[in-house]
Amino acid sequence: MSALCARGGESNFTSRRRHALAHGTARAGRSKALRADAAMGPASPAAPLVFVGGAAVDWIARVGGFPEPDAKIRTTAPIEVQGGGNAANAATCAGRLGARVALISKVGADSNGNDLVSDLEKNGVDTSAILRQGRTPFTYILVDEASNTRTCIHTPSDAPMRPNELDATKALDTAIYGCLWKDHCSLDEACSPVCVFDGRITENALRVADAARELRDDALLIVEAERLRSHLEELLEKADIIVASKHYPFESTGEEHLGDALISMAFQYPRARAIVVTLGSRGAVALLRGNWATEQETTDERPAANDVAASLDALQSKWQSSSSHEPANLRVPDVACIRWDDAAPLESRYSPNRGDASERDARRTAAALEEGRRNAGADAPITSSSSQDNCGALPAESLALLACTACAGAKIVDTTGAGDAFIGALSAELASAVGASRSLSLGSTFWSSALRTCSVVAALKCGGVGARSALPRRKEVNDVFRD
Repeated sequence: MSALCARGGESNFTSRRRHALAHGTARAGRSKALRADAAMGPASPAAPLVFVGGAAVDWIARVGGFPEPDAKIRTTAPIEVQGGGNAANAATCAGRLGARVALISKVGADSNGNDLVSDLEKNGVDTSAILRQGRTPFTYILVDEASNTRTCIHTPSDAPMRPNELDATKALDTAIYGCLWKDHCSLDEACSPVCVFDGRITENALRVADAARELRDDALLIVEAERLRSHLEELLEKADIIVASKHYPFESTGEEHLGDALISMAFQYPRARAIVVTLGSRGAVALLRGNWATEQETTDERPAANDVAASLDALQSKWQSSSSHEPANLRVPDVACIRWDDAAPLESRYSPNRGDASERDARRTAAALEEGRRNAGADAPITSSSSQDNCGALPAESLALLACTACAGAKIVDTTGAGDAFIGALSAELASAVGASRSLSLGSTFWSSALRTCSVVAALKCGGVGARSALPRRKEVNDVFRD
């Protein structure tokens, strides 16, 4: 039985992992043991980066076009087998970019699980906190070369991580030790951890989030909001940074316009200091609040909230028109920042107590219940909670909107995992910045620089098949900016 399991589970810990557990899991004795190791060398400048969530195997088939019902088609290339899963993909991306990374997850005690763990370790991801049991989950992915889209068919594990299965404190301690041990750095000397949650295994993720805040009250928590899931709203309430898919803001708020949805989410999750939305080929936007907003150099424009998407399209058009020809190589995207200086009118328009709140709650609950049934079986007890009743009013503070265009000149082969690459890159940039400043004061240039980097990383990823084959190393990213 794994030392990380509250009950059940198997492990294949190496001697170093057993060493990590022996020296790193008892909270009272952990720092003393790590301080002894710290005498061997200097601390790492980057904060430890811990991902929590799904890991799987992807079977990728490339086809000339998506098949019609009852049709037979051929692949255009041999089927490829790669590692997958949102958290594992993002961790791999961050590892390739040079971050000190660990993953908390669960995979099967089978050959697919062995290959998955081996691939993670080759890419710099510590796997000490991965549980092993049952069959590894896998996904069939059809890549439509005609439309540059992909369709995923997922088969979950026969032994998914159960609620309360994970000893969150031990898992987090082991993961952080896995990030630090190569640098002989003690926890006392290390920066506060950056923890990234992909929105899956949410009940266990909530415990890891609480353990992170118990360990360091300034731990930075990043939560992905891909789609409505059971208990996801509880996790989002703890987030310092939310990274949402292009659909989630509309599904969760019921708003018709992106700006309206962003501000509504800011009401709903008052702790979040940044809400980032990835928009695929249209780029990305980030709503910043508090000192992260006031540090930005902005234009004098104050757009209506429903103009956000239109403003991003206009920025993209202006940026692309600045070049007289199609770029031969990947071109670094442009970023513009516009600030809402007067938050008072937003109080009445976006109050969480508006009359349609119950309708939005019912829609979120129904979607979360359906997601839970798909993941856990129709008979599993699924609950969903809403934060509408306890979300704070939006303070009268400045809000800054950063709009980042998509990269021009990107070679699009497969978009699978592009969002994971974006999140992995953002997490690596945050871990580096927190490590350099030893605080969460990121500086006025951080967000514009980070969004550009994330967009470049996601664009480079799209140049290969699957979620990981084209994930870049740091040098490749630097070369794009240098060119």
